[in-house]
Amino acid sequence: MGRGVSGRSEARPRAGGLPRSDLDEASKCAREGAEASRALGFAWAEGLASSFDGIVDALQGDTQAAAAKSEHALAIQRRLGDHEGAGVSLGTLAQLAAGRDDLVDALDLYGQALAAFEAIGDRAEEARILSEMAWTHLGIEDAAAARRYFFESVQAYTELASIRGVGLSLIGLAAAAAVDDRPDAAVRIAAAAEIYAGEEGIVNVYGDNPVGRGLIDRARASLTAEDLDRATDAGRRLTIAETLELA
Repeated sequence: MGRGVSGRSEARPRAGGLPRSDLDEASKCAREGAEASRALGFAWAEGLASSFDGIVDALQGDTQAAAAKSEHALAIQRRLGDHEGAGVSLGTLAQLAAGRDDLVDALDLYGQALAAFEAIGDRAEEARILSEMAWTHLGIEDAAAARRYFFESVQAYTELASIRGVGLSLIGLAAAAAVDDRPDAAVRIAAAAEIYAGEEGIVNVYGDNPVGRGLIDRARASLTAEDLDRATDAGRRLTIAETLELA
């Protein structure tokens, strides 16, 4: 399964941006790959294909099949000591748990995924998992925990020299500011984040964050038109260091 490795590549297709036929074809290829690998006794490839097939099922809304395939992949990956594959499967299972509002299970699975990626030094995937953990906390409006994980994600992206990654984490910090009822700061941080998120850099993107958009929109709506324009203009002039200090 290809993951984003540079520029603006993305790890998984976004369901809203792909025709159904593309997802169907992706599922068909993954399923055939898993079956062929199983027939050949090539367990590592079977795990990889099953993991990807689970991702596609999740995008298609078939969460039961997605969980079953991800768990099957995880069992293979753990048996083989495939930390990279296990991290991906655990991340998918964590997303599914978060989607059914089982946040305790989601955070536990994210913690396991983070440990798997730490074991092999995959800093880009660590950054992704830290960000997803932060969004999970933000889903229950726990801004303090969310902010901590977003800052850790920023640190990981900084080590990767990924300006885009930093920008995406800053969007989360803007949402955290909105939860803290700091609308002016939220708008400034979001304005800066939108600029930096359009830059280049290593990023693995596994989906949208509608929670963040809603929170930032709420912050914008709470300001007068004049204050909104002022905060937006000021935010666009912020450096990354200044934005982090504000967050």
